Amino acid sequence: MPEFWYKEFVCQLCGNRFNYPRVFSDAISVESRDEDLKPNFRGVNALYHQVVTCPECYLTLFERDFGTLSIPEEKMDKVKRVLENAKREFGELNLGEDKNVDDAIKLFSIAAAVYTVMNHKRGAAEAYLKLAWLYREKGQEKEEKIALAKALKFFEAHFKEDITNEKEEPMILFYLGELNKLLGSRKEAVKWFSILANKYRGVPSPYVKAAQERWQEVRD
Repeated sequence: MPEFWYKEFVCQLCGNRFNYPRVFSDAISVESRDEDLKPNFRGVNALYHQVVTCPECYLTLFERDFGTLSIPEEKMDKVKRVLENAKREFGELNLGEDKNVDDAIKLFSIAAAVYTVMNHKRGAAEAYLKLAWLYREKGQEKEEKIALAKALKFFEAHFKEDITNEKEEPMILFYLGELNKLLGSRKEAVKWFSILANKYRGVPSPYVKAAQERWQEVRD
């Protein structure tokens, strides 16, 4: 069974048109999940392939945003500087099907920086969360904690300032609780798990189910 297919993208920053590997959904097999719901894959690691990178200018965004998310005119120069720095720091990137954890760390580092300078809090939060997961796979605990703290900061800002999609609120609330727990702020963790568990009681969501379990664990 083939694992990859190629999708055409057009870079919204430099206009480059290119094909980029995507993972067939049938090729994705989750073997287990960590407490913060990080998936551990059997076979191809889909986490390595969640962002898309322009091979010309290095713009890196989640697939849902690549080619569609507008870059504000006043942020253009900052985004270009981030990408120029990435080219100097990382050199040639592996954008193929055989990405490993180190390749993915480079790509998610670029994505996190791009979302940050664009002040796109939702994207930055998710990019830093998944960067933390990649550091976990490498056993780099210090780097993982730093990335988790940045993810928490952006999840908090997104929740307070500009959350508009009610469907994503359970996920945001879960990570506000879970990241506080992982970083040692148990009182804050209880608060957010409580909000999620009570507000969405009975809603069939993996975040609600996990929050109810964590809420009891942390309280105990």
